[in-house]
Amino acid sequence: MPTPVVAGDHIHRTLGLFIGRGRKYQCSDIETGTGIPERTVSAWLASDPLERRAPKGWHLLTLCGFLGEVFTSKIIGLVGQGAHSLDPEANAPGVIIAQLIGGTAEFAIRGADHIYCNVDRGALEPVADQMIATLTPFSTKGR
Repeated sequence: MPTPVVAGDHIHRTLGLFIGRGRKYQCSDIETGTGIPERTVSAWLASDPLERRAPKGWHLLTLCGFLGEVFTSKIIGLVGQGAHSLDPEANAPGVIIAQLIGGTAEFAIRGADHIYCNVDRGALEPVADQMIATLTPFSTKGR
């Protein structure tokens, strides 16, 4: 486990990868995006360790939400962990596969008696429509 000094240095270096002059976000961007005052963010980035302030836990969580999973993974990477999104984009491969597997499971359940009756067909219609909508972007007919 990291010491407080090692953890503080790691957080400071990680913040500097994402925020500051020449980086994707300026301190003012962080204030606009998160509501954390620019002055507070600047204090986290101070080069002099005696002037530097450590972000509070809720500040780090807010930054993780704003800066995303790459930032989060870098922050918690010190302890050998990483992050992933719990809310992937609709066209992410995992979401598409899950939708198709879910639809396939519905068809398997309804067809377990080896016949699709009118009740089954009615229940499967929206499932089929969703599966078709999911696959259409991958079809030449969807272009």
